[in-house]
Amino acid sequence: MPVPITVITVCLNAAESIEGTMLSVLGQDYPALEYIVIDGGSTDGTAEVVGRYRERLARFVSEPDGGIYDAFNKGIRLASGEIVGLLNAADCYAPWALRAVGDAAEADVLCGKMAVIDEGRGRWTVYSRTGSGEEHLESHMLNHPAAFVRRSAYERYGLFDAGFKIAGDWDLMLRFSRGGAVFRPVDRVLTAVRGGGVSWRPSGLLLRENARVFARWLPPVRAALKTSAMYVRALGRVLLDATGAYRPYANLRDAAILPVEAEGQWSGEMGDIWDVVKQIA
Repeated sequence: MPVPITVITVCLNAAESIEGTMLSVLGQDYPALEYIVIDGGSTDGTAEVVGRYRERLARFVSEPDGGIYDAFNKGIRLASGEIVGLLNAADCYAPWALRAVGDAAEADVLCGKMAVIDEGRGRWTVYSRTGSGEEHLESHMLNHPAAFVRRSAYERYGLFDAGFKIAGDWDLMLRFSRGGAVFRPVDRVLTAVRGGGVSWRPSGLLLRENARVFARWLPPVRAALKTSAMYVRALGRVLLDATGAYRPYANLRDAAILPVEAEGQWSGEMGDIWDVVKQIA
């Protein structure tokens, strides 16, 4: 019997992107799928797009919420599958994603690889990072869009802290790790996400939330050191941006930290990515 999997998509004013996301879930060749969509009260026609597939959804909730982590928590509370995946609007699962997860060894958290789409540069990249050890999690968030969590782990360790706006997934995974959760990699590309590459632009909110995560989960001295280093890097980013040198630096840094496993030109079609990466273990 296949392991029941619940996929939750959260969205807000995502009329232009949510259909592709939904089709990537509903097109999975996996019989034990429960699909839940949580909408934050969109006003751009998102509900109408979701409504085209209403009979194929287990639940569709459209109402104001307290942010993305509140929306995730709503969906998790409604889930009945043994394993739960969280997929944001605009992101997509590989056609084999749920099969790969269902066939994986049992663990509290299963984490696959993901393709990062940089629409600005017209490229996609798969980075070889599925690390989930405690030391890794202190400095790096795992590939959350490619992570699947046993519902029993949420029951044991708790849901997202909805007080976060950006760093709640990192906070949650550190809580799982500190509590003794078992993490295992899935050595397949499971998800494609749209973004500006792996280099994030530091905002004041992101820096403050990361500092909260350090303070919550690390010993005081280590938390202070990591927080100081983070602010120094952020200042360096600002200075490099001002001189136009940040992008070359970021490309070199990312190549050193996150070895590239596959990459290609982004044509706008997810199928082109899957044709290349389906051969990657």
